[in-house]
Amino acid sequence: MIKSKLPAERRISFEKGEESKVIMQVPTLQTLYGLFGTDDKRLSVGLLSQAIVAVGPSEEGTYDLITAIIEDFAPRDSVERLMAVQMAATHTSVMAVCTKMNAVESLQAYEVYERSFNKLARTFTAQVEALRKHRNGGRSKVTVEHVTVNEGGQAIVGNVEGGHDNVKTRQ
Repeated sequence: MIKSKLPAERRISFEKGEESKVIMQVPTLQTLYGLFGTDDKRLSVGLLSQAIVAVGPSEEGTYDLITAIIEDFAPRDSVERLMAVQMAATHTSVMAVCTKMNAVESLQAYEVYERSFNKLARTFTAQVEALRKHRNGGRSKVTVEHVTVNEGGQAIVGNVEGGHDNVKTRQ
């Protein structure tokens, strides 16, 4: 699903302040609450601050990316709020390490970045799986049916309905 660009009145903006401090400008508390799916000001401000600090000094647009990632997750509960912040930070870290890895000139430096990249990428994959399990209650649906196919016979995998000679497959 493609989201439309946020209206200006809902956009959280960032500025570099003194000594590389980041100044967040939130139009309304409802904007901040909507980002994290909570009405708790301390929690919302704290999570947004952690997300920004986790990225560290960054290129322009990265802070907007962090908030867009969190918004796209649309967290529904406390676990999802925490996971969204961690996953946004992990993703931006993966991309930052990848950028550095591609710019090095020594094999030793490349290997250091490559190890970091692989660890972060595996971490992100584990986070995605944890979020998926959390969202579906840890349940996976697997249907196993016993089928016997004798020599020379054929089996059909999928839903089968009546049709030609009472066998019709549905994709």
